[in-house]
Amino acid sequence: MARSLYRFYLYTVCIVLLVFAMVTLGQLLHVVFEFTPLRPSYVQVPASGDVIQVVVLFAVSWIAAGLLGGLHYWLIRREMQSDAGSGVSAVRALFLNVVEGGAVIVAVVALGFFAMTELASNNSVDISPVLATTLPALLLAALLQWERQRTPLPETAKTALIFQRLHFYGVQLILLVLLTVAWQNNFRPFVDTLMFAGKGTQETCHILGYGGGCPTYNPFWLFIDLLWFAFFWIGYGWLNRKDTATLPRLILHFASLAYGVGFVLFGIYQGISLLLMPVFHLPVTLKDVTGFVPLHDFMSPLTLGLFVVGMYMYWLRDAVRLQLIDHAVAGTIEWAASAALAAATFWWGCGYVLFNLFQLTGPVSTHPDAVAWVAALAFVIAGIAYIPLDIVLARWNAAGSSAAGARRGFVLALLGSGILACAIGGAVALYVWITMLVGSPVSDWQTILHVSLAAFIVGMLLVGIYLTTAMREQLFSGFTKSLPAGSSVPLTQTAPPATPAPETLEAILDELVAGHITRDVAAVRIRALTSMPLRAGR
Repeated sequence: MARSLYRFYLYTVCIVLLVFAMVTLGQLLHVVFEFTPLRPSYVQVPASGDVIQVVVLFAVSWIAAGLLGGLHYWLIRREMQSDAGSGVSAVRALFLNVVEGGAVIVAVVALGFFAMTELASNNSVDISPVLATTLPALLLAALLQWERQRTPLPETAKTALIFQRLHFYGVQLILLVLLTVAWQNNFRPFVDTLMFAGKGTQETCHILGYGGGCPTYNPFWLFIDLLWFAFFWIGYGWLNRKDTATLPRLILHFASLAYGVGFVLFGIYQGISLLLMPVFHLPVTLKDVTGFVPLHDFMSPLTLGLFVVGMYMYWLRDAVRLQLIDHAVAGTIEWAASAALAAATFWWGCGYVLFNLFQLTGPVSTHPDAVAWVAALAFVIAGIAYIPLDIVLARWNAAGSSAAGARRGFVLALLGSGILACAIGGAVALYVWITMLVGSPVSDWQTILHVSLAAFIVGMLLVGIYLTTAMREQLFSGFTKSLPAGSSVPLTQTAPPATPAPETLEAILDELVAGHITRDVAAVRIRALTSMPLRAGR
């Protein structure tokens, strides 16, 4: 305990001084950048007094951090030489991984959202403060990464490895979310700029039907911004490429793969909505797909989903190469995850259709319009691919054991969803109906009743279909097969050896006559058969 407190003290002082040095470096860089072409014309050059103050602060802080921080770092290295466990301790892993991950996130967000995005829409923007934050943060992350790699963690350092994996996988998830935000914001303007290349602002707005005031974008910075987020997200995946922790790695990969599949399905839903709109006599214009706030932007989620799915399928194949998971098992889990998300989309659409039908028949103030029917049918069509996926999983499960776990998870997920929808929808419907009967109805009780009834019916269908499926495929009884009819021996048990037939006097005499045994051997076997005592001599 005392040694852990000592390490905590050393790393706290050293890391805090290092962060303080990076902050003052950022302030110095901010002033330096204001004397470069990075400074826009509307920003004044820093006064001499401001420059002197920043330089003095930088010099004093770096001298203090260098002396005191260097002393504590020397103490850290000395302890690591005297105690082999110090280099793989949980305290060291906690400080290095948490601070490094935080520095990376600060750098990615600062330059990606506050510099490149501004440059993409406005060429005359002061990015000096952002660069002054990003560069020290990247330097801090690089120093900590270098220090962390000086002492690789063995598999026996369980607690330290937990902190390292939380850093790698946690930051990778955060970077995936940041990439999603950047992609949703920048991909459509990037495509719009390429589509309307050479068009003026007013002409572009006239084409899209907005009338005027459209923003202008620089496609180069939009593309660089997307590359910035993708670079760090892929980079953290590259850092994890040799990790042999099966459970956290596979959970991250399959969950993120499902995340990408969800965006693919959403893009398909938006595209199908566009195709259905003319069927319901709804006008379709270019600004439904491009422009400021398109209602059916299918390009952004579809391309993002395909990009994410492609990368995680590559990383899953890398896990197969490391023998963390069997190739056939990984493939069936990918199919099962895709089928489950498609099933959720399909049954959500079925519930939406039921709700619209109830709204048509019930005494409600508003009836479903064409937009509501387009949305409901688009959900059904976007998710209908789950039916062939379901059939394929069932056939794989019947053909071999590699799909057993994925099939079981898929069926139980839909069965559990059906039970929840049935229970919650039925309870809410019963509550609304009883309060209506006793004269204390809830506000808008007809709509709530229709929603809950739609959920209840969908839940009943799911329970009926997948409870029958689970019982037919024996998904509740483990992975072993049932015994053949009339058999009392388990399939995994080997049959006992056959008992030889009892020896007879005739058999012994036949072997003697045939010359297979001698007279003495026959005598011994006959005496054993008749329990006669042996003679002392001949």
